Amino acid sequence: MTTVSQKNTIKFTALFLIVNMMFLFLHTDVAMAYSNIHPEKIIELVNKERINNNSQSLRINKQLMEAANNKAKYLIDNNIFEHNSNNKKFSDWVKEVDYDYSFIGENLAENFKNSETAVNAWLNSPSHKENMLNNNFTETGVAVIQKNNRIIVVQIFGRPISKQLPIEKTIKNHISENILKIDAKYKIQIVSNLS
Repeated sequence: MTTVSQKNTIKFTALFLIVNMMFLFLHTDVAMAYSNIHPEKIIELVNKERINNNSQSLRINKQLMEAANNKAKYLIDNNIFEHNSNNKKFSDWVKEVDYDYSFIGENLAENFKNSETAVNAWLNSPSHKENMLNNNFTETGVAVIQKNNRIIVVQIFGRPISKQLPIEKTIKNHISENILKIDAKYKIQIVSNLS
């Protein structure tokens, strides 16, 4: 015969298992999303678009990878999502890793399920697309950071100082800072477009 204590233990165990299963089910999207977003794949997809648009492929730059990683960690750790914060410009992250540039740009994305959807969202935003396809850029660095229920993607585009551009080309082809965010209903929002 089962006692009241044994019945309560069985009920508690069943409830515990149900709650844990629900937690895993609800957080599977983020865990799966993170496993499907990779810096290498972002770079591959961006370079494919550049080639399709008669632009040269971007080379991976170790310093830009470090700057992107530092920026992504900062955004995650401080629960923010913006190019410039606390009087720090996005270009400061690049300067901190001693990357001397003649041209610099940045794209951000948050909470995309995979590399393809993040890159496609950038392609559907004129200012993000401009950064991706801009011939002034020759190098890139990408970071993907996940913490709790957030996934941050930072792509930094650069041109080293050793490959300076004529001033009129630099001014005509300005760089925009762009932020894309995907909301809970998977709608893409342009959060800012700073030119």
